[in-house]
Amino acid sequence: MATLATLVSSKKLVQIGGGLAKDEQPVRLLYAYPHVIEWLNDTLPALEPFDADGMQSPLEQVDDLFHDFVAGEDFSFYELSHSMEPLEDGVWELKTPDIRLFGWFYKKGIFLAANIDTMERVKKHNLYAGYRDDVVRRRNQLDLDAPKFVTGGYADVL
Repeated sequence: MATLATLVSSKKLVQIGGGLAKDEQPVRLLYAYPHVIEWLNDTLPALEPFDADGMQSPLEQVDDLFHDFVAGEDFSFYELSHSMEPLEDGVWELKTPDIRLFGWFYKKGIFLAANIDTMERVKKHNLYAGYRDDVVRRRNQLDLDAPKFVTGGYADVL
């Protein structure tokens, strides 16, 4: 079985630093599959906000989300994250107004992002169940030390 460090060294996962300032220390860890990183690099910079009334760009939204997650900011409200039904699958959605990240908590404070998409596309095509099922499939295929995920609410995962 693999650890997160071996999965990063074998390029199956990429750690996201969150853009912390020199005087900040990481409180949580954030990892993503390479295809998520590719989407962040190739697709995200060109996106415009869905509702352009003075909102940040999707890129700025994601930068803030990653920073706040890694820095340990409060995520215990629905606007930024929530578990997906059925709860026993342990799949979570981290979100900004325009972007949806789907993944799971490997251990408390350690999130693995398996998929990413725009809010508009996910809602328009009702892709939630498909992404949830894909997260479970990817997690099952990943040679990760057991247990592979944490279930429960915010207090259990953050």
